[in-house]
Amino acid sequence: MAGEDDPVGLELDENGELPQIWQITLADLSMLLMTFFIFLFALSSIKPENVNDTLESVRQRLRVNAARPGPDKIPGGEGPQEKVLQQVTLREQLILRQRQVYEDLTAFFRGRGETSLRTKLEGPRMTLSLPTDGMFAAGDVTQLTDAGRQRLDGIVKFLARHPDQRVHIKGFTDDALPPPGSRFKNNWEVSSIEAVTALRYLLSQGVPANRLTSTGLADLEPLLPNTNDANRAKNRRLEFVMEVQVEG
Repeated sequence: MAGEDDPVGLELDENGELPQIWQITLADLSMLLMTFFIFLFALSSIKPENVNDTLESVRQRLRVNAARPGPDKIPGGEGPQEKVLQQVTLREQLILRQRQVYEDLTAFFRGRGETSLRTKLEGPRMTLSLPTDGMFAAGDVTQLTDAGRQRLDGIVKFLARHPDQRVHIKGFTDDALPPPGSRFKNNWEVSSIEAVTALRYLLSQGVPANRLTSTGLADLEPLLPNTNDANRAKNRRLEFVMEVQVEG
């Protein structure tokens, strides 16, 4: 019993010593640490090729659970599982839609005889890249040349075929600074004005304003090292990044 010889209120064992509670605490801590490291090892063992299989498994499980009544189901509303399933399904639909649009994109510009452009598809987003050499008047990127207008006319016609596509125009330069006496101080201004000039032309040809945005990225994202003239020419470009415009 606790008494005057046991001021903290713990009973002594038969040898007159306090029980070694710290051993229990240490054992618990060791178990937690071991569990944590097992968890980290499991995460590091996940292979990228299994991600799609895992996603499909989750989707199938969500479909089964969504059909069962449960505490997550709110009468007259949607439960968390239904919302997750809807988000997964929507993304898959957008990816499928963009694959179809991308096939039309490559066929459309191939039919126009365009050989200098580059195309890329990444999930629900596709990119059309045009070299800017010859697109703008010498020393004035606010003015398009006939060749520049012709290239952009192709994009206008393509967008008319796919009115659900919104476009973000990105301007890029090489690492060479504007020449002395230029009206532009740096490559940020050059790339931004190039993108805006292209945007204004699309607007003038009837592309709705709510489908267009633009930005300039100077020489931040080169396609190739700026080590020779050929590489620099490829780095000077406009990219038209297209995504499905989701209403709501």
